[in-house]
Amino acid sequence: MTNTPNLVLPYLAAAQAQKHVTVNEALDLIDALTQLAVNSFGATSPPATPAEGERHIVGAGAIDAWAGWDDSIALYSGGAWLRLIPQPGWLVWDVTAGKLLFWSGSAWGAYTPSLQNLAGIGIGTTSDATNKLAVSAISTLLNHAGNGHQLKINKSADTDTASLLFQTGWSGRAEMGTAGGDDFSIKVSADGNSFFEGIRIDRNSGAASFPGGLDPERHGVGSITKAGGSDWWGAVDPFTLSYSSSSQQALSQDRMFFMAFHVDRPIQLLGAFVSLNVASTTAGALLRCGIYELGAPNGDLWDIGARVADFGTLPADVADNKEFNLGLPQTLAKGWYVTAMGVSGAGAYARYARWMTPGLTRFYPHASGTSAYPQSVAPQVYLYAGSSNAEIIGGLPASWASNPVTTMTSTNNWVYQMVFPKWREV
Repeated sequence: MTNTPNLVLPYLAAAQAQKHVTVNEALDLIDALTQLAVNSFGATSPPATPAEGERHIVGAGAIDAWAGWDDSIALYSGGAWLRLIPQPGWLVWDVTAGKLLFWSGSAWGAYTPSLQNLAGIGIGTTSDATNKLAVSAISTLLNHAGNGHQLKINKSADTDTASLLFQTGWSGRAEMGTAGGDDFSIKVSADGNSFFEGIRIDRNSGAASFPGGLDPERHGVGSITKAGGSDWWGAVDPFTLSYSSSSQQALSQDRMFFMAFHVDRPIQLLGAFVSLNVASTTAGALLRCGIYELGAPNGDLWDIGARVADFGTLPADVADNKEFNLGLPQTLAKGWYVTAMGVSGAGAYARYARWMTPGLTRFYPHASGTSAYPQSVAPQVYLYAGSSNAEIIGGLPASWASNPVTTMTSTNNWVYQMVFPKWREV
């Protein structure tokens, strides 16, 4: 063998004369092939005034000194062109095009590193076992390669999580995606532990709900002197236009007072406010209130329907404004509802708001069956006719077995509202 197998460098022969010639020839080849870079790719004729050490990848159909050298590397050395035949796997930097080429054994091609099944990539940072791809940069661009670009986040089962998590100091503050189900949701957190869901989109219908409620401008009833703040139903609603009455209404012991009202749009019920003007004379007496659906017609009146919310109890042996707050908001759909309120002790009085403006007065159910309709309110207060203490002390019933509503004349011929619901938009 007179040459090396890969770079074809000449060997020194035994007892060879002029050894420096062979050594210098080998050094020239090493110089040409190490960190191989070419001046051009695909040229078919030699340049007129080449520089010593200049290299080119010869194109198809070459002429002159390059004739028959297709795909070979032409090296200008010692005033003549030398042919270097590439071997599979050789890498060449194309100086003019600014790209890396490789010889496959039959053709030259652009070299693109494979990103398949890499253990991890850290760009500006270090990847780890969980974050196989980690990027630390001012911004990250995902650009289209045609008409658009789609980022896909896939999960194995509907109970898994596929989401985008936004963090502050490595602590979660907002998350959007399908977490624990296939409904799309957006939620936020103040501490990275407790999250509050703001928006949920049903996967089957596309309907959007707001579990945390909307927070629009409140419409408060400033003229209600006993009101608890700006969250109460306001004058812009058909629910009420009211102010504090100078009169007070005696609350019969162990009776439930009722008042029908209409919700003209979905709301989130947060609680309720009751003005207890005079305390009960019974030690340990309780004030209780809740809201029900309006049930089916029953003669000239309507039955009370299913319970919507039981606000619970507060002491009634102290006279003050009682504010009930639900632990979780309760969504009320558009429709008719009934407030219920009563005390378990004697001697209590309440002061309520009253309605005066035409078109914003109360309504109550009238007639029965298909002929039933809402009628403008007369001077009436709904009163529970039963006598069971359990209705107040033990909790409001889930539904009423019979019609609990009778009528009584209110003080000064005004209609009195017992309970002011606290609400926000859905």
